[in-house]
Amino acid sequence: MNSSEEMSDDFKRFQLKEYDNISQAYFKTNEVLATFYRYFLLIVAIPITTVGLALLNFSDAEIKQDGRILAFFIFGVSAIFLSVIGAAVILYIEKLRLNSVVYARSVNSIRDYFFKMPGADLFGEPVLPTNRDKPPFGGFGASLVLYHVCAFMNSAYFGAGILALFLDKSSSLENLNVELSQWGVAIAGFLLLMVFQVCVRGRLIADKTKKGY
Repeated sequence: MNSSEEMSDDFKRFQLKEYDNISQAYFKTNEVLATFYRYFLLIVAIPITTVGLALLNFSDAEIKQDGRILAFFIFGVSAIFLSVIGAAVILYIEKLRLNSVVYARSVNSIRDYFFKMPGADLFGEPVLPTNRDKPPFGGFGASLVLYHVCAFMNSAYFGAGILALFLDKSSSLENLNVELSQWGVAIAGFLLLMVFQVCVRGRLIADKTKKGY
């Protein structure tokens, strides 16, 4: 066996080892993505449940003015803080998803290498993809829907937190009046965070595409 054949065999073994490592990393990353989203949705549901239980178990008559002011303030700050943390979390999850796409493309390129070798036609056409440009970084799919649902929830908490801070905290819930300007500030906050999350996701995808994986 000459040196070129030895190099070819070494390269094939390297490709097989890479295929095994990258495919395992791909499946592990997808497991982490599912776990992150599961716990994220669980965490963001806690404030809604807490507020609902509070409204069911406490009447306005039992809450003094100082208590209402403190409750509004705590809810407002907590909602804003939770929404910012939530935005950071889903952007981190999105980066993991993009890495998962890179892993999948790498596996496809290795698969393509072996299916282009002499004699590979005996196995027929490959069932699994061999295109290194797929899967796409963007496009419509479950990840897009899930990301925007989570982004919507983050933005809703952000808007609700801003609204809670701008309300007249001395009023009881039954006498609470939300002015048009207060609604405007809350909606502006909602749109601001929503646009921010969408734009950052687009930038992450553009950066990955530019690197030419």
